[in-house]
Amino acid sequence: MLLLVVLLSLIAPGVCAAQAVTPSERDALVRLRVDRGGRAEEVDALLRLADGAAAKRLPVTPLTNKIREGLAKGADPKRIELVVRQMSTQLETADGLLREMETTPPNTAREASVTLLAESLAGGITPDEVRDLRKLAPMSSESLPSAARGLAFIKDAQLSVPEGAAVMAEAVRKGFRSSEVLDLGREVRRREADYRAGRASLRTLRDAIARGDRPEQLFRDSRPETVTTRPAATRPETPAERPARPEATRPEQPTRPGR
Repeated sequence: MLLLVVLLSLIAPGVCAAQAVTPSERDALVRLRVDRGGRAEEVDALLRLADGAAAKRLPVTPLTNKIREGLAKGADPKRIELVVRQMSTQLETADGLLREMETTPPNTAREASVTLLAESLAGGITPDEVRDLRKLAPMSSESLPSAARGLAFIKDAQLSVPEGAAVMAEAVRKGFRSSEVLDLGREVRRREADYRAGRASLRTLRDAIARGDRPEQLFRDSRPETVTTRPAATRPETPAERPARPEATRPEQPTRPGR
């Protein structure tokens, strides 16, 4: 009897982890598919993928959101399955990369870290590039996903990945918050035309961060003016002369003869 209790205590966490969505959420997704002419079995097959990710202690919210999005758009379940499988692989890879670090994020932040790092992989960053980025500066399990996502923005702009990694690492080294590191990469991609034309460079950006420039200073000078000034209306130097009105002439009064 004692052995049975021990075994149940060991498998219970795994059983709980395998619960991806609640029954009410499952019913809502099934209804979403059926209302569009599909079958409930198609939804069950998709949710089994989310259950499999939950059994591996991976975040399932991105998967269920993607399933819901696909069903709402009336997409082919086979297409949704392909996307969800790819996302599951990216989540598993991201989870493994974070586990390679000496410290792993606490349970409350782990899901967000894994999800953001998986988005970086979906954005084109490779696991080796994530490892190389981690070697450039001391990074926590929370700062690494932000730096990797910022680097994915830079890579998406077809700029140098090593130089972009140096920018991200310098920002982390200088104490930029995770959101600021992420916005840094997003801002570079937004200005990709300037960087690709040579009007700006990643090395100059890195040097500015190394000098101590804060996020609000880095792109201040190159931001386009958002407020346009309208030219003041000019009045003519001399007012236009108005034509003089002719004086009214009164007719002469006839003279009366004297009495």
